[in-house]
Amino acid sequence: MGEESKKYKLMRLDNFEGMQLSGTTYNMVIGLVLLWGFAINALMAYSFTGYILRMHYAAVIIAYLVLGLGGTFVVFRSKNPGISFLGFTMLAVGMGLILTYFITAYDEHSIHLAFVLTAIVTLTMMAVSMIFPQFFLGIGKVLFISLLCALGVDLLAAFVFHANLSIMDYVVVVIFAGYIGFDWARAQAYPKVLDNAIDSAADIYVDIVNIFIRILAIVGKKD
Repeated sequence: MGEESKKYKLMRLDNFEGMQLSGTTYNMVIGLVLLWGFAINALMAYSFTGYILRMHYAAVIIAYLVLGLGGTFVVFRSKNPGISFLGFTMLAVGMGLILTYFITAYDEHSIHLAFVLTAIVTLTMMAVSMIFPQFFLGIGKVLFISLLCALGVDLLAAFVFHANLSIMDYVVVVIFAGYIGFDWARAQAYPKVLDNAIDSAADIYVDIVNIFIRILAIVGKKD
């Protein structure tokens, strides 16, 4: 997985196809693509909840894997902005399935609070990343190893000890907060073309969704 990530990074560094964008326009595209993903998630949560909840959970997981992994593959393999945007949309729909299943267990106040806290964490880490880009570019391996360890502990606790380690929610929030700083700094290092903006938005989108889920688990009150 590390080698694949390195390969995709090199692909983006070498991706000069298409019109060069100004820094402001490039970052605006990242923001708009992120808003598109969140709009899809909101639409699914508010308009298709009943349909999604009637699906068998196994079907939801399969659809999430097909759309999420398939969309991620399309985003990072393609240098065509239109195809990458299609892949991002697939990813957002896949994430929306899981998010809809997850948030229906919590009350509306908790969801809004988690949304606000996630936005604060995201904007703060982007700002800090702009100030200390080299620091964040240097911690990619640390973040990756930390995330693998956290996921391993989560799985071990759930399936071996049948325990819910709430402390891991805080740990994962910290890790993905670091990933936002890392992915934002990395986005600024790539050639500022449309496809790289979409690819970078996909990275940051996944970070934000994971932070939101964990913060909701921390602050949420279940219905």
